[in-house]
Amino acid sequence: MTIFQKTLIPIFLFGLMSLHTVEAQDIQQAINVLKDTLEVKEGEDRILVLKDIAMKFRSIDMDSARYYTELAFNEAEALDDDYYRARIWIVYGILSWDEGRPKEALSFHLKAKPILENSKDYFVLGSLYTNLANTYEALSEFDKAVDFQFKALESFTEGKDTLWIAGSYLNLGNRYKLIQEPGLSMEYYLKALDLYERIGNNYFMAMCYNSLAVAYLENKQYNKAIEYAKKSYDTNKDVGAVLELAYPLTNLALASWALGKYDEAELYYNEAIALQEKKGERLALISLKNDLANIYLNQGKTNRAEKLALTTYQEADSIDYLPGIDALSKTLSLIYEEKPDFKKAYVYHQKHKAARDSLYFTEKAREMFNLKEKYESEQKENEILRQKNELVEGELVLKNRNSMLMGSGALLAILLIVGFVIFREQKVKARNFARETALEKAMAEARAQENLKEQRLRIARDLHDNIGSQLTYLTSITDSAKRGIDKGEVFLMEKLTQMKQFSLVTISELRDTIWAMNKDEISLEDIKERTQQLAATIHEATDDEMRVKVEGSPTDKVLNAFVGMNLFRIIQESINNAVKHSAAAQVNINFTNGEDGVQIVIEDFGKGFDSSKESTGNGLHIMRNRAEKAGIDFVQESKLGKGTKVTLQVRA
Repeated sequence: MTIFQKTLIPIFLFGLMSLHTVEAQDIQQAINVLKDTLEVKEGEDRILVLKDIAMKFRSIDMDSARYYTELAFNEAEALDDDYYRARIWIVYGILSWDEGRPKEALSFHLKAKPILENSKDYFVLGSLYTNLANTYEALSEFDKAVDFQFKALESFTEGKDTLWIAGSYLNLGNRYKLIQEPGLSMEYYLKALDLYERIGNNYFMAMCYNSLAVAYLENKQYNKAIEYAKKSYDTNKDVGAVLELAYPLTNLALASWALGKYDEAELYYNEAIALQEKKGERLALISLKNDLANIYLNQGKTNRAEKLALTTYQEADSIDYLPGIDALSKTLSLIYEEKPDFKKAYVYHQKHKAARDSLYFTEKAREMFNLKEKYESEQKENEILRQKNELVEGELVLKNRNSMLMGSGALLAILLIVGFVIFREQKVKARNFARETALEKAMAEARAQENLKEQRLRIARDLHDNIGSQLTYLTSITDSAKRGIDKGEVFLMEKLTQMKQFSLVTISELRDTIWAMNKDEISLEDIKERTQQLAATIHEATDDEMRVKVEGSPTDKVLNAFVGMNLFRIIQESINNAVKHSAAAQVNINFTNGEDGVQIVIEDFGKGFDSSKESTGNGLHIMRNRAEKAGIDFVQESKLGKGTKVTLQVRA
């Protein structure tokens, strides 16, 4: 169940409502009725009927929806009327959204926006703003999504359109679900359901049932979630909305997953995926396939999980869909931990972290709350203005009777209003402060978990790369000694000497790893001190035939443990190479402060080598690889007879 909570992508939004009311009747029957009216319709009326047919086909056949949209647009072109072109651009935008192309959808809606805003048609404006809100949400711009949804609610309220007021409530519930505000989310869902039940609209009641199922999932009330998902499934089936069945199926899968019924969840997911493939909703498909990969992982089907997650990750990456990249990289990290393949697990963990940093959850959530308060404040100000107008009218009626009493009453009313506003503002501030504190605490806990995971992977990699390789060498030497035990004492002494040397190196590597593991940060002064300790070890090991001189005073700035450890490893390898191969009497290490950081130069004046020839050893490759991963500039220069120089540049 832990995986379910962390990988759920909040993609199941149902705000892209048809621009025509869907009554509690078979959709195909409604389409047939509209087709019959086409014979007597002309001009503008004909365009709108074609548009309505296209919108109804969205729930059963996307190809037919496209076909009737094209017919409607051709009629608008023949009329040469910008207003009707804009109405059909909205439909094109909705179909693009359905097919997983939110940027294309946004371009259609923005093209229609300036034309329709001049029309002052509350219904059309509210529809435009609703679709803009949905599109911005798909693009992860939640502040704009909520702003346009409140604009839509204002338009529908002004036009007294109950159906669309309910639709705006439904969308607002979805948006507050995204920032994990289940109380606000449930409040708006119930408002929407109440209105739909009053007007008897079964199509949108099905949407509400499904949204309530999602809310119960968030609250971990899984049996209630199953109850409402089944209501949504049955209601959609009754009205003939076949393609909409994917949404309640998805929530049935999630609830089954949460209850540990993995086989049932797998069946529900496969049904939902088949329906979404018919509908062509790419974003929903990415979410479903990610969840199914997690189901496979729970069932122990690691290879199936890996294959599905990799394919879906590539699809999400190809359309730059950040929520999908975020969830799938997390899923792949968990899969590779299970296999285990810690190198790939670390790679996808870093991708997950990068995607998470690019998302919106802290600042965007705060902006959404501010927009809600802005909308509520505007509503209060309108109410205050209305009350003031009533007071003025009353004053004009009663002015001749008792002007002094009326003045006192007006003053009292104003004081009450001001007191009420001040009280509400303080209450809003307190609520915002509490929400911000909760968000900051949640983010701090998430960062702590991420840091712990990163440290584990770093330790595992370091032990594998360094200690593991040394122990492998020791094993090889031991096997060689066993095979050559009859070769005499000299051979055995040589092997024992080699074992001692590798044991000492292993102990040194382990000490370095423990040293780095115990630090969150490593200062440049720490690295210089460790280098001096290494120099002293070399002096002792070579009976002072080789001297290592450490000079310079590095800056007091610190590096994170990963960069610091890799920097020391490169310095260590460079000094060891000089000791082994240079035949020089002295190695100089110089720390120099610069504007952009610190430069470390390791230089010997030994025999050098021809740098134009490709090295056959693995040490230089390892040093370059470490430098690249840690963001360290690495340059090695060498000339025959003049020695070797390694220059490292670290930004600190």
